[in-house]
Amino acid sequence: MKDFFEKPPKHDLEVGMLVTCSCHGGLAIVLELYDEAEEEYPGMNMAKIWWIKSSEISESRIWMHTIARLNICSEPLHYRREYDKIL
Repeated sequence: MKDFFEKPPKHDLEVGMLVTCSCHGGLAIVLELYDEAEEEYPGMNMAKIWWIKSSEISESRIWMHTIARLNICSEPLHYRREYDKIL
């Protein structure tokens, strides 16, 4: 949890991007980024994601995740392979 309150790293993430992470595996979509300070909260190392496929069993597909550990899926064929595994 304390990692969320660290200074957000420089990144190229945008809402709607497909990502993986270095800690859970799986495939997710970025729903929101909290890296820029707002009136309600400071800039944080935090993103809201929705798991398309997670390696962990969880009741919720929506997670808060550290930005620093998210990786953009850059290979279009990778998307298709992951999507085919889900179906």
